[in-house]
Amino acid sequence: MKLRKIKTALIDGYLDEPSALGVPPYISPHIRYTYGALLCSGIPEDMISYYTIDQVRENWEEALKDLEGFDLVIIIAGTTVPGHYLGGTPISFKEIKEIGNRLFYPQKVLGGPFTLVIKEVPGYDLICDEVAAVTLYERLEDKRIDRKDIGQYLAEWAVAGARLTRKHPSYPYLVCELETFRGCPRLDHCAFCSERFKKTLYQRRPEDIIREVKALGEAGNHFFRLGGQTDLLLYQARRLADGSFVLNPGAIEELYSGIRAADPDLKVLHLDNINPANITKYRESQQILETIVKYNTPGDIAAFGLESADPVVLKKNNIESDPENTLEAIRILNSIGGKRVDGIPKLLPGLNLLHGLIGERPETMEYNYQYLKKIYAEGLMLRRINIRQVVRTGNYPAEKVRQKNFNAYKEKVNREINKPMLQRVFPTGTIIKDVLIESRKGNISFGRQLGSYPILIGIPGEIEPGHFMDLRVIDHGYRSITALPWPFRIEKASLAQLQAIPGIGEKRARAILREKPGNLEELQEVLGKDFPLREWADWFVFN
Repeated sequence: MKLRKIKTALIDGYLDEPSALGVPPYISPHIRYTYGALLCSGIPEDMISYYTIDQVRENWEEALKDLEGFDLVIIIAGTTVPGHYLGGTPISFKEIKEIGNRLFYPQKVLGGPFTLVIKEVPGYDLICDEVAAVTLYERLEDKRIDRKDIGQYLAEWAVAGARLTRKHPSYPYLVCELETFRGCPRLDHCAFCSERFKKTLYQRRPEDIIREVKALGEAGNHFFRLGGQTDLLLYQARRLADGSFVLNPGAIEELYSGIRAADPDLKVLHLDNINPANITKYRESQQILETIVKYNTPGDIAAFGLESADPVVLKKNNIESDPENTLEAIRILNSIGGKRVDGIPKLLPGLNLLHGLIGERPETMEYNYQYLKKIYAEGLMLRRINIRQVVRTGNYPAEKVRQKNFNAYKEKVNREINKPMLQRVFPTGTIIKDVLIESRKGNISFGRQLGSYPILIGIPGEIEPGHFMDLRVIDHGYRSITALPWPFRIEKASLAQLQAIPGIGEKRARAILREKPGNLEELQEVLGKDFPLREWADWFVFN
């Protein structure tokens, strides 16, 4: 069959791995590479239909009937780290098998991180190698790509694949994940991490990523995250024979300044992973951090993979960081990135703690808790504390976690560390701009800024999802905050919003709605002389 006649269905099953994220509102680079590779191989755009797995689920039986009419069905999928998602749910192994078993006519292809750990799935004609776009292009073009040339092909596919974003149901409110390099550059790897399975490794050139951003911007995308790497400090770094690195601050400067120039309408530029060990090990790391803070947008997070404060666990899992150098890295990043722009710190560390690792013992949770207390006691800021359980990959012998103890430990951390840390990072009165309202549950609406691990914000009242608004922080939870619309206009405020202000309560809120005060003096009369209005005077806006 001629390529121009191949009717193709591309299903985005979503990715979530240590070095890439593709669950909405994020879109992964690998689904875009695949789309671009299909176009570059000669399959016309009007012959390619794109679906997210959530769209397929909306009417599963009808979707399977429709898919039977395609010549080629491709699924890109794979979650190798645990996660909780608001914008979508990654495809399950059960769903992958059902699609494979129930479709008869189409050629069925499976690609993505899933194939790093699963090599055979009944019903599929092709299980791709690590980078699905490469395998598909080779099959469609009947040629072999020399692995040293992968970068130049990715460069073209990334530009061509930018058009896929227009077909995503979240467009134009998508965070486009940008890959800087693939694979962990260390000579030896953390025992539990799926990065160790990757055999196709490459570094992408700054000019290629900049061209990709330009194409994405021209397609209407202005939210970007450099998430496709294990440690951004090692971008374009040179590895020496002893396993150490020579960092390349110039490449980071070229990349960041080029991205800014490529999309003048850019709204978000964030990152993901940075190895705290390399912040303390290499002097040039501070120059790189200063470059990032110069060009990024506020609210950025550098995820630090300490994983455990227990020295036994660190040693048995070959984890490079340790509590001491991670603490020093937290200090350094606070000093460089802790400055506030639009009320929010520019770049803060996030801390990942992983349970179920080999060597874990009853006292491991106490090690982690005391370590977090030490960070808080120093007055430092962590934008995110991510406590999770290991996902088994390959033959990794994960330890069983006692859920009762684990849940009690998480509750203790939430109560004594997470909540006061959120109060430190987002003090009451902080104005958070450009929050996308995503959902509504009962009398509470929920929104987040687009970017890297944005804080979940609850807004009292029923607000229609799908638009941006500015908010002002009024209260704090364990993992989220509560905020009110800003400016807070009395005549537009709902009962639930007025009640959210401490001390007002339902009776006073109803009185405000009834009396409609037009200035602070009238509002004081409604609230009564005992209400400390002076403390809240700058919250209220009157027409």
